[in-house]
Amino acid sequence: MHFLHVADSHLGYSAYHKLNENGLNQREVDTYNSFKQFVDYAIASKPDMILHSGDLFDSVRPTNRAIKFAMEQIIRISENDIPMVIISGNHETPKMRETGSPLSFFEHLKNIYVVYKGKYEKIEIGDAMIHAIPHCFSKEELIKNIELAKKIDGYFNISMMHVGIFGIKEFSRGDFNEQIIPSGYLSPDFDYIALGHYHTATKVTENSYYSGSTEYFSFKEVGGRKGFYDIKMSDGIDINFMPLKTRSMIDFGSIDCNDLPPDEITEKIIKKFESGIEGKIIRIFLKNLNLAKHKSIDWNKIKKMASKSLHFEVGYDLKEIKYEMASKSRMASLEEEWRNYISSVPIERKKEIGELALKYLSEAKG
Repeated sequence: MHFLHVADSHLGYSAYHKLNENGLNQREVDTYNSFKQFVDYAIASKPDMILHSGDLFDSVRPTNRAIKFAMEQIIRISENDIPMVIISGNHETPKMRETGSPLSFFEHLKNIYVVYKGKYEKIEIGDAMIHAIPHCFSKEELIKNIELAKKIDGYFNISMMHVGIFGIKEFSRGDFNEQIIPSGYLSPDFDYIALGHYHTATKVTENSYYSGSTEYFSFKEVGGRKGFYDIKMSDGIDINFMPLKTRSMIDFGSIDCNDLPPDEITEKIIKKFESGIEGKIIRIFLKNLNLAKHKSIDWNKIKKMASKSLHFEVGYDLKEIKYEMASKSRMASLEEEWRNYISSVPIERKKEIGELALKYLSEAKG
């Protein structure tokens, strides 16, 4: 049995403001490029099946462009007679059951199995029995579905889940709609557990693995591997991580500005760029910075040097802001903040706009 385990492609994701030569968001195109690399590998290596452990799309309502791209790539897999199982992840699972899933677009394709209705499904592919558990509408439903999945004799038994795990270490992301389970639910009875959700390729238990995401989506992922697993099973199991070529994301760490003059802070930032930043996503953090120094840093020089990167991000630890926050006895409510703001703005129909905004705030909180 030869199969590929991939997850968290997040097709349709976009970020920053850089466009490519066709006017498309460059980060969105990056996610397409990395997924196409995976599909090219799959077609060349002809595995017995592909398992995608959730978050094929970045949202419940992907753009037409994301749907078109995904359809083109998955049709390539279908036409090459490679069975593929795709379970839904938290990003593509709606809060309301009646909303529908973007994975339904692939239901009519030969060799493609999509599992997204919040229920455990068994799928037989050759010598393998796939126990597919999609993202569920509640943690309670998720646990019930996990408990339904039992090893079946005479098959390679493979489980698929899109979840966070705690117990050995915390494998979670803090995402919208995230569900986290204890590691005790990773049954040793299965030959392999193909996990999705955590974006770094990781061995969790002896038989369970996160394949990680196919691109970088957060600075929290810096240093993590991006790719998928190529797995062969017979008497034992042979697991190989296959890296994908992705856009580099670099966290340059922090500079303590407490005893540094502004010109030296400027030079220290620019010196960090000497390692190479062209086309990369980069970040630096400035600690113990005050407003006077911030204003005196040569930001024009820094921006000019950083312009070779795809995106440059600066984090701050401003002393005055820390002091101000510490000295406040309470934070005003959203309603109070809005009333204070709208009272100072010279606009027409102020009362009507003010009341409408308060209504929306109330509905959002509810």
